[in-house]
Amino acid sequence: MTVEKLQTLQALLADVDHSSPSVSKYRALEAYLANLTGLPATRIYTGYVSKAGNLSVRMVQSPRAQEASLLVALIQRSDEGPATFDAARKVAARTAKPLLLLQRQEGTQPEWFPLAAYVAASDPAGDTTLNRLLKDLSPFEISKVISEKTKVDRQLGLDETLPLVEEQPNISVPAAIPALKLDPRTRRMLRNAISSHKAVMLVGPPGTGKSSLVQEIIREVREDPGKFGMTMGHELMMVTADESWTTRELVGGDSVDDSGRLRFTPGFVLQAIEEDKWLLLDEANRADMDRIFGGLLTWLTGSDGQAVTVGRVSPGSSREILLGWTSGARSVCEEESPDEEEDDEENKVIVQYLAGQEWRLIGTYNSIDAQRVFRFGLALGRRFAQVPVPPPSVELFQELITERMLSYKLESSVLSEIGRLIVRLYEIHCADSSTAMGPALFLALPGSVVIGLAEAGDEVTPLMAESYLTNFGPWLSRQDDEILDRLGESMMRSDMFGEEWSWIREQLQHLGR
Repeated sequence: MTVEKLQTLQALLADVDHSSPSVSKYRALEAYLANLTGLPATRIYTGYVSKAGNLSVRMVQSPRAQEASLLVALIQRSDEGPATFDAARKVAARTAKPLLLLQRQEGTQPEWFPLAAYVAASDPAGDTTLNRLLKDLSPFEISKVISEKTKVDRQLGLDETLPLVEEQPNISVPAAIPALKLDPRTRRMLRNAISSHKAVMLVGPPGTGKSSLVQEIIREVREDPGKFGMTMGHELMMVTADESWTTRELVGGDSVDDSGRLRFTPGFVLQAIEEDKWLLLDEANRADMDRIFGGLLTWLTGSDGQAVTVGRVSPGSSREILLGWTSGARSVCEEESPDEEEDDEENKVIVQYLAGQEWRLIGTYNSIDAQRVFRFGLALGRRFAQVPVPPPSVELFQELITERMLSYKLESSVLSEIGRLIVRLYEIHCADSSTAMGPALFLALPGSVVIGLAEAGDEVTPLMAESYLTNFGPWLSRQDDEILDRLGESMMRSDMFGEEWSWIREQLQHLGR
């Protein structure tokens, strides 16, 4: 029975074009695995991994992977065993989802076979799923990992295997931040921008949920493409910008290949087009985009049939690497042999990257740090539809923190005081555009306060001051005295931090101020 099922597995993968950007190429495989595991096929995500370093991108950043109950990675290279196992272990720990590795071994029958599997030790359902596959397919090792959430819970003393402090046995910390609460016009502006522009930038202070909002839109497009004037759902590739980036990271450039030759290597934009995935440049102003965008400026304003040169196949080669647009919905890539004098089928390289009309470049821009990192010039800014994502109103934040506090089992008077202080902190920050921030950091404040209350005699205000310093300290330490003095006018009031504000400012010197 195992041999027959392995042969079925092989048949389902035999004719699949793994380089195709199609989002449905593994549907038959997922339906087959669903039959073996009892999971819905829609809860199984399969991704093709050309090298170990890409495993996290495929299994963590894809919206479909984030909603799946079983991850399946198709491993191409057998020479990266240790790196692959290490990457798989980290993915399973980070996602807390069972992960099955299927490896391709050329010249063997069956060609594809289960290599290994990983599951969080705290996930009995995932363990059951993998054991069903172990029974039906072939012997493979199932390794237990400790999820990142469990590690954090243990550090906080919240893991079920470790007792909480006896004085407060009912303390609990919610596992997730409640859903985004935003002005509905913000969502509407983003939906309309995504529908009508090839490049969109979300601009706002940190913690307003810009990246999460993009994920929301991705799910909406996948559920109802027609609502956005599109024909299909799209997956997302997300990268975080860095000040060390050059044009090579963003677009592409020459690098040494496995044979020691200089060849053009595609950057993130070209990689996303090759895989027909939307590209999210998170914290885009961390990199000097004006300097490194290069030919993308012309490309973003180009029409069908127009292309820009972004490099050459190799130094001195007459073969250009072109970036352009197709007239259809899907992205298309055209290959040629890298050597002009021979037809090298095995080592063909892409010479044309043509983005489909439904392809999107999305960025997030941290407005509060705009003066301290890189700003977008007018030429670059005009290429993007810019959607402001301000912090939600104090009233919306009040709803958010109220929902958050319901997860804590404390006396109502204590919960009320913690909530009051956090709402007031949010209000103080949002009163000044130079200090306004989104809800994320504020929602992190109650956790350590609640844990600290387990120690007899502790009061809420000192604990809140400590939590505020821990979470906001790195940002506070970079502010000048004028901003801190303005904050202090409200923070030093008796109904806020009072003298604790002076203590907070004293501690900033130890954080690099």
